[in-house]
Amino acid sequence: MSFPATDGSRPPARYLDQLSAALERARLLNTQALAAAAGIVEKVVAGDGIVYVFGSGHSQLAALELNRRAGSIAALQVIFDPSWGVAEHIEGYGEALVADQAPGPRDCLIAISHSGNTAAAIDIARRARATGAPVIAVTSVSASRRAEARHSSGMKLSQLADVVLDDGAAGADPGIAVAGLEEQVGPTSTIVAAALLHEIVVQAVEHLADRGVQAPVLRPNSVEGGRQHNERLRDRYRDRVRLVP
Repeated sequence: MSFPATDGSRPPARYLDQLSAALERARLLNTQALAAAAGIVEKVVAGDGIVYVFGSGHSQLAALELNRRAGSIAALQVIFDPSWGVAEHIEGYGEALVADQAPGPRDCLIAISHSGNTAAAIDIARRARATGAPVIAVTSVSASRRAEARHSSGMKLSQLADVVLDDGAAGADPGIAVAGLEEQVGPTSTIVAAALLHEIVVQAVEHLADRGVQAPVLRPNSVEGGRQHNERLRDRYRDRVRLVP
């Protein structure tokens, strides 16, 4: 396999460098918030609750990153948006998505919206708060602050959250300028959001282990006994966790 040679006029891995910087920025911005979010997830899992995760459009990719995979937890339900963001700004759409599977008081909700202005995420966060479920928001604090509220409630996602995690990306997210192009490339918010979610799970599982509580962590199906282990966990939550497409 051959690779195109660089002429030395630009760094050979601009996006990877930007992503590395974004992850480090997110780590520094969220040290306390990550601990608080992990504490919520720890309490939910220990209390036999469910961690609900919602994101629409590209934010749904971050939510799905935790879904039914090795190293994640079985006590997790992705609230799936079949429109993939097409209807995310229609008020009431989020309510429809959780009409028959809303988080309850022993559960929690993680809602992901870079802008913090997504109507569906705000609807679902409001529903979670009404049922007594803690809300963890993953958003861009700077972008949310600058944006005018679109929801009729006048609320943004961060205002509905018990814990706010900042993805650290400013504006519309892409941050690499290319000569001759008006548009920028190289968005990082989805990858950073997914990394923050995994960090929450890791910390929560570690805290549970310190207490002698074995978290319902899924194993790779490829390892000896992995598939059987995972089926036992899925049977445990089968009545409360649904498959998503």
